[in-house]
Amino acid sequence: MDRAYSSINNILEQAACIVKRGKKATGEIEPTEGYKRGQIKELTDFAHTNNLWIDLSHLDITYMDKGGENEVFHDGKVSVIKLNNFEYAGDDLENFFIRIVAHNKFFSNVPYQMIGFSYNSQQEFCAVLIQPYIIAEREATEDEIATYMQALGFEMDYYDEYHNENYEVFDAVPNNVLYGIDGDLYFIDTQIRLRTSMYI
Repeated sequence: MDRAYSSINNILEQAACIVKRGKKATGEIEPTEGYKRGQIKELTDFAHTNNLWIDLSHLDITYMDKGGENEVFHDGKVSVIKLNNFEYAGDDLENFFIRIVAHNKFFSNVPYQMIGFSYNSQQEFCAVLIQPYIIAEREATEDEIATYMQALGFEMDYYDEYHNENYEVFDAVPNNVLYGIDGDLYFIDTQIRLRTSMYI
């Protein structure tokens, strides 16, 4: 499952380029809701061409939880595997890639790595992401989250929403931010978008 030494070790970057290129190619011809269908088709072709399909039935993993966009599994060791169905990307998958890259920039102690593609239990096309498994003492408090975000240069808009010049981070609630046994905070599942996306 570890593709760190694969000949394709930058799947996230390649997939993001495919999505962006497909969006530019359609331009104004196709309505926004058509972007996602076309982008998924491009990524499906990319997965086939580069043997990036992951069959979870062949992995020794344990189901943990399901949320609005992720089915979450644990490998019993050091990683969490998330099948992300792109639900929160809206009608343009570029939003998903912006979010993952921004997450890895701001929350580098619990980064995402994209290792391929699969289908979830609902047969939805998904990105397969891995993330370090965090041993937590407890959930972070709202005050701890606010202090951490302010140290990163974000201003608070609401108790779970923050912004800086370029990004908005939201859903930064205690059950998405863990207080590790090492005393660090781990933002495991927040939402991030470009601030300009509100006005496009």
